[in-house]
Amino acid sequence: MKKLTAVAVALLAATSAAQAAEVYKNEQMALDMYGRIYAGQFFGEKKNHSEDYSAKVGANQFIRFGVKADSAISGTLKAVGQYEAQFNIGDSEKINNVSCTTTEATDGTHSTTCQDDKIRTRLAFAGLKSESWGQVTFGRQKGAISQIADWTDVALSDGYGADALGHGADKFGTGRSSDLLKYSATFGGFKGEASYKFDGNTTEEKTSSSADAAYGISASYTLENGLGFGAGYNVGQRDKAGENDAKLAIVGVMFDNKSLYAALNYADGTDYLATGTDHTGWEAALGYNFANGFGLMAVYDKQESDKAGTKTDTVDYYTLGAQYKFNKSLRVIGEYRIQGLEGKSDSSAEAVENDYQLAARYDF
Repeated sequence: MKKLTAVAVALLAATSAAQAAEVYKNEQMALDMYGRIYAGQFFGEKKNHSEDYSAKVGANQFIRFGVKADSAISGTLKAVGQYEAQFNIGDSEKINNVSCTTTEATDGTHSTTCQDDKIRTRLAFAGLKSESWGQVTFGRQKGAISQIADWTDVALSDGYGADALGHGADKFGTGRSSDLLKYSATFGGFKGEASYKFDGNTTEEKTSSSADAAYGISASYTLENGLGFGAGYNVGQRDKAGENDAKLAIVGVMFDNKSLYAALNYADGTDYLATGTDHTGWEAALGYNFANGFGLMAVYDKQESDKAGTKTDTVDYYTLGAQYKFNKSLRVIGEYRIQGLEGKSDSSAEAVENDYQLAARYDF
């Protein structure tokens, strides 16, 4: 009966305007819900020629929904689980946005593959948690190195920042990745994580035909005044013949006293972007939140690749952002991105034209 009551309460909360994160709790079980409604628009100069790098232009709208649950097993040991999905809305009311590709084999047969880019499963994991020794989880979740990389992933609007270090979702178990086993523990100001991503059968990066196995480790220590230091190391085990393992090391420093925020991360990658290509990356963030709800944030991303001694700037931009919080849930955001690669035809960056974004965001 208690389980049915918990489900009913969860469904009611999902269809109402309730802001409370906790939807059910007793001595044995807790269920929390959270989410985000994001309505943004990119503004920039469109380019009609494929050789020109254009700015981001168009709608950036999505709904994010998640649930967290834990239940007692024995003593301080708990079973834990989390699920988070994102529904990308775009600029139309189509039920879905499925894109299909048909290929013809040498024997004349045809095969069709389809991909729906409207719904993304961001997180889906479960495991065990104890106050004495930490937490072990398995599923789709962030790799160990993310605890340091996230320090500079703090741009106010969605779609900016976190481009220089090299880590990312479904990329050698660094960001959100499936088939990932992770151990994490916090003891006072110390936080340590270790993760292992099992070899899968889905495409993880353009240069690989399979989701390669990977492992990583990270550690951070934060003082009582909000100053923190951290480092992480990750190895992606490429299984194609002739390809070297992808290695990525990150070190960072962070300060957060709830009003002032500052962070700096440095990354060094060996054969990480591609076999035979090394890189270095810098990411920095500086922000301040005023007591009246107004906040400012500046982010800088710089990446340089090195292929056979030829160095190329692949990412070089900074953003200037401002937001105003009406309350804990609703805020409006404006952020401008200034490209250091603007006008360079030899750049491999996705976009080298300046652009900006305006957005409204509601968290619950």
